[in-house]
Amino acid sequence: MWPIKNLSKIVLATILAFSTISYFLLSTDSASAATTENALVNTKNSDLTVRSGPGTNYKKVGSLKKGKSVSSRTKSGWSEIRYKDKKSYVSTKYLAFSPVKITKKKYKSISDLSYPQVSGLKSKTAQEKINRTFTKHAKEAYTSYLKVKQADKEDKNEEWCNGKTCNYMYATQYKVKYNQDGKLSILLYNYVYEGGAHGIGAVTSYNFKISSGKQMKIADILTSKQKYKKVQKYAYKYMSKHEDFFVDKQSDVPVNKHSQFYYTKDGIYLIFQEYEVAPYSSGNPSIKIPGSVYK
Repeated sequence: MWPIKNLSKIVLATILAFSTISYFLLSTDSASAATTENALVNTKNSDLTVRSGPGTNYKKVGSLKKGKSVSSRTKSGWSEIRYKDKKSYVSTKYLAFSPVKITKKKYKSISDLSYPQVSGLKSKTAQEKINRTFTKHAKEAYTSYLKVKQADKEDKNEEWCNGKTCNYMYATQYKVKYNQDGKLSILLYNYVYEGGAHGIGAVTSYNFKISSGKQMKIADILTSKQKYKKVQKYAYKYMSKHEDFFVDKQSDVPVNKHSQFYYTKDGIYLIFQEYEVAPYSSGNPSIKIPGSVYK
């Protein structure tokens, strides 16, 4: 009979195994289609109706304002989108699609290691440059994946694990955040679980000029110390008004050349790592910074 200490480990590991798998399944749902296309809502005088299915006979579940960016998985009479984290549909004729298509790939055919590749760019040189960047990220993730798999194999020989309750995981996924106006922003998430209360994730933002394939860093946008300070001050004011954050002063908000961001139509979003400015339950919080703050 196992000691109570080992039994506790088994129970905890079993719970975490199921929760980790559930987390991954839910979080990767938004990238499950082979090809996604970004589009802007292009209605004239009213909001675009969002429905639960592909047809006017389906229930209305909400609406989208003109100019709203959406990621579409299909392109026919009705386009499948994500609305409030649920599969929904909008009429395709009211969407203006970006020429850049995003296709989901699996590195070495491993289902847990998904990454994007782009197509449809006028410049094939720019297209290849962007795709090489994403492939490099996937290759580096694969190295980490192999290490976690080896640790998983070794720990399954432990008595408390017994081969069923010890399920380590390394996975990648991505989200297209902006694909308009000659700019492309995609977030790549790396998630690892190697025991403990929960796994740990890290987000890397990739921002490009579509015409040239040049990767843009935040230093290309915040070109002076004054601009960094203005953005930091704006972000701090936002955080100080919301209880989800644990910053006490402006200097607690990390805004520097390593900051992750993605484009929006009239500015950028800062995105933070887990625990950086908020508790684990907040995931990767993001804050919109209007262009008027730093231009």
